[in-house]
Amino acid sequence: MKSKPVRFTLYGIIGVLIVAVIGGIWYMLRAGGGSLPVEGQAPNFSAQDVSLNKTVSMQSLSGKIVLITWYYTHCTDECPLTMYRFEQIQQQLEKQGTFGKNVILVAMTLDPTRDTPPVIRQYANHFHANANGWYFLRANPAQTIQILNAWGIKVKPSTDKEFIEHTSKTDLIDQNGNIRAEYNTANLNPNQVVHDVNSLVSRTNWL
Repeated sequence: MKSKPVRFTLYGIIGVLIVAVIGGIWYMLRAGGGSLPVEGQAPNFSAQDVSLNKTVSMQSLSGKIVLITWYYTHCTDECPLTMYRFEQIQQQLEKQGTFGKNVILVAMTLDPTRDTPPVIRQYANHFHANANGWYFLRANPAQTIQILNAWGIKVKPSTDKEFIEHTSKTDLIDQNGNIRAEYNTANLNPNQVVHDVNSLVSRTNWL
């Protein structure tokens, strides 16, 4: 007679543990998990990849880790340096076998009027961009303004209108569309970025 309450309590504890485990897994899947905090949800966009001539959006990249940055080809200082660092990141990810498979690099132009598809393709080739996992995107001018506003990228043409002052940031997005890191593009460290990317890849493999 006395064993029934004990058995009931044991079943109750097991039930609570099962619910806790399921809740933890659900949180990791939905809220991100891992050591990187969730900074917010990545805004959706739709733009054309100039190399593969296909439409790319955050929705189409669901399930991939995405590193996204902003540039324009007439830039003579920070933008080419950023592309060089992206090239270094690409090389490391290719060696690891995660480039294109688990991780996508995205470079979105701020200046679609001057950055025509042929200009962007030449620019991408200069940095040995592998089109299988490094997308150079372009939207029309009206769409570009909407995308920049959604992502918090402020732009201001210089007085001679040759150069563009803009927000300097690069975002790391996880497989569920969560922003997991925001880097100052001027100080982008390829090794740190790859380390952060690998932490998200490892989490996916564990799940």
